[in-house]
Amino acid sequence: MYSWELKKFIEDHDYYLGGIDLEKVISLEENPQLTKITFDKESNLYRLQDKYGNSFLFTAMNYDEALEKGLVRKLKK
Repeated sequence: MYSWELKKFIEDHDYYLGGIDLEKVISLEENPQLTKITFDKESNLYRLQDKYGNSFLFTAMNYDEALEKGLVRKLKK
């Protein structure tokens, strides 16, 4: 995603992401412009920084809620 798409995706999810949505946002394959990803487990906040000086902040959804919302991939057997 371009940085403006990343920003819009996070905004469209009310700065609250989990499961496959979280994977999409922190993926360096989808977002090669990201240079730094930090997670503060006390506040449950992610901060992403890109090579253009943009910063993106959002809260991580807990696993149980992501599972309930259908955002967790099923394991392949």
